[in-house]
Amino acid sequence: MAAALRRLSAGATAARAAATLGFALPLAFALPLALGEAADAAAWQDLWADPQLAPALGLSLFSAAASTLLALAAALVLTTALHGSALWPRLAAALGPMLAVPHAAFAIGLAWLLAPTGLFARALAPLFGWDQPPAWATVNDPAALGLTLTLALKELPFLLWSTVALLARPELAARLAAERRVAASLGYGASAWWWRAGWPQLLPLLAWPLLAVFAYGLTVVDLALIIGPGQPPTAAALAYADLQSADPARSARGTALAALLAALLALSVAGAWGVARGLRRVHAAWALRGQRPSGHVARGGAVALASLALVYAAVLLVLALLSVAGPWPFPRALPQGFSGVGWQQVVTSLGTLGFTAALATGATAVALGLTMAWLDTTPAHWDRRAAVFVLAPLVLPPLLLMAGLYRGALHLRLDGQVAGLLWGHMLVVLPYVFIVLQPAWRDLDPRWRQTALALGRSRWAFRWQVQRPLLAAPLAAAAAVGFAVSVGQFLATQMLGAGRHPTVATEAVTLASGGDRRTAAAYALLQALLPMLAFAAARRWR
Repeated sequence: MAAALRRLSAGATAARAAATLGFALPLAFALPLALGEAADAAAWQDLWADPQLAPALGLSLFSAAASTLLALAAALVLTTALHGSALWPRLAAALGPMLAVPHAAFAIGLAWLLAPTGLFARALAPLFGWDQPPAWATVNDPAALGLTLTLALKELPFLLWSTVALLARPELAARLAAERRVAASLGYGASAWWWRAGWPQLLPLLAWPLLAVFAYGLTVVDLALIIGPGQPPTAAALAYADLQSADPARSARGTALAALLAALLALSVAGAWGVARGLRRVHAAWALRGQRPSGHVARGGAVALASLALVYAAVLLVLALLSVAGPWPFPRALPQGFSGVGWQQVVTSLGTLGFTAALATGATAVALGLTMAWLDTTPAHWDRRAAVFVLAPLVLPPLLLMAGLYRGALHLRLDGQVAGLLWGHMLVVLPYVFIVLQPAWRDLDPRWRQTALALGRSRWAFRWQVQRPLLAAPLAAAAAVGFAVSVGQFLATQMLGAGRHPTVATEAVTLASGGDRRTAAAYALLQALLPMLAFAAARRWR
């Protein structure tokens, strides 16, 4: 018996050590390399002398802050209007397909939907008598408004998904329901309760998702290349162009700019924290002034939900139509003919599709293995220790992280290798897998394990016969989310793959930037289809 316990303890220690190294080692290895290169004084001098730096930073900060605030405001309004109504389960069900659409695919479809020659302008042309495209700047506009709108529409489902998951926690849901009953007994409507008492409690719990949204908007590259401004570009696009250069001095300047974005992110977070503290006092004074009319917001929430779903459906429809369009002069609403040229090129590149799926499957499997090893061998209060390392890839500028990983891959001779590419994808996938799986795993009643062991069953028998069926749904959801995140990776694939291993994401972004709209739309549609199949498989597994 003692020998068996020692074997179990040794196995748990090994699993915990593997998980800890998987969480911490990539960051501990990559960040010093990136920061070491960013410490080049000549690179900083060159960076300060670049006339594009100040406007590029301004565009990045504006698009990130504005899109985050827009997405947050929409999430607050939708949740306030729909939570507790018959539409709330429909909202939760609609988020899966929306999250499955990768950022780049969504940007490609939205860009052609809103472009001067896009579907929206063509629909308005008969009303205004247009025979030429209107002179509006909706794509690659110098103020980054198109990029801001794209980010807001794409990050809104993520914030709503985070809110749905938060409100599904039993202890929190029970407490909030009791508070709502008390508020109703005092004459306060549901909307009044949300704005006065509900959101002040929930917003601090959404700090990590909000930070992830802002960090992504500040440092996004693929969307900036597709729909962002060109002259000057955003700071992330500027840094990416430098990092892609073969000139070591210019590459060092790109790393310095990535480090500057990290510093700007830290300053922005500190500023937001100060503003939030000030707003908390203002809100407390407002909340005590009496009841504000709650109004009837359910109908408005239904309209907003329908509008959001319609935008995503329109984006997918545009991608499907564009991928088979032949000549399509303005202002015709439909193409003059149809062509399969775009899909023919996709068919000739089926190896790219297979590699994308295999890479996403491998990265997700490793991330799932590390997450389960950690959760199975550590007490719940250790999750706070792991959070610093697990969630860091969500909030660190990807350019800085990938620059460090690339330097590390060079030292390990993994640059351009599948192993190095798998390493980078796993590091990006891991936070999402952990976030999805951790709550359900920790909520599993420990008495199941105690009962199984007391009946003489082994740990492996418990995991397979008891734990696996009970956690089938969250495991499937974590796998689907991880797969979708990997399929959408552009930056990690480009930098760590050294251009030798194209994926559906890199092909879609490259073709969209180059002007081949039919093939770009076909690849974008394919990029959206892969995660949707993963989410559909996850639902069947449940």
